[in-house]
Amino acid sequence: MNSHWKYFALVALLWAAACSSLHAQPVFLPSRGSVSDEPLHRDPVRTAPADGGIPGVGAAPYESDILAARPIKYLLGLGFGAYGFLHRGSFSPSCDCEFSDEDGIRFMFAGEFRVRYPKLGIAYGVFVSYYDASATFTREEVRSSVVVGDNPDVDVQYRSTSDVTLQWLSLTPEFLWYLPRSEFFLSVGAEFGFPLETRYNHIENILTSGYTYYDGSTENVLLEEQDIPGGAGLRVALAGAIGYDFFITPMIGITPRLGLTLPLSSVASSDDGWTVPTAHALLMLNLRL
Repeated sequence: MNSHWKYFALVALLWAAACSSLHAQPVFLPSRGSVSDEPLHRDPVRTAPADGGIPGVGAAPYESDILAARPIKYLLGLGFGAYGFLHRGSFSPSCDCEFSDEDGIRFMFAGEFRVRYPKLGIAYGVFVSYYDASATFTREEVRSSVVVGDNPDVDVQYRSTSDVTLQWLSLTPEFLWYLPRSEFFLSVGAEFGFPLETRYNHIENILTSGYTYYDGSTENVLLEEQDIPGGAGLRVALAGAIGYDFFITPMIGITPRLGLTLPLSSVASSDDGWTVPTAHALLMLNLRL
């Protein structure tokens, strides 16, 4: 009889434990491989980040932040101003005489396309311009000259001139570096000049009154106008410039610019020392594309 009571008491205890488990809080186990710091019985709650980002999404990576800020600027510019040129060295068109040291200043137009990376402080582009370094070279000398007849030789003053036409189209790939936190830039590049016209002549005149050439004139054409030997070759020069970008609006800016070129090639193949460096001062109007 006692064994029956013991058996009944054990069944009662098991029944009570089962009933108490039915009233306990339900527990949801995570799926295999998932990890969550949230309580198992509640759905996770997504809150908006303090930096104003997308709810539920972390802070944007650095690359995305750069792209969102439009770091690349494409600028198309047109400028006007003036340039100066200097004929260095000398050349001899048709005799032992040498012409040198002519210079000039002319009005100038130029164009530029630039790709700028503001966050990196660099840019690259192409500068296009036209140059006309034409000039009239003059030299005077006194030479002992033969006079027809039995008259003794006399000293006669002569003037030699050479009209040089020298024009080229300049294409300059350039690299620009901006000072930190500034719109001031330094530019370096290589100028490639494509000759448009390269010609010269040589004319001599008698300046001393009362004397002429054998034909009775005072002018002698020593060389008809012709192409400069080697003048059609590509012009190569080092180019440098400084400037400052002023943006009137986010899309429009102006850039004062000063630049110069130092030739690495000569004008004529027959006169290696004849070069033409240039310098310019421009005001560029830039449009952001």
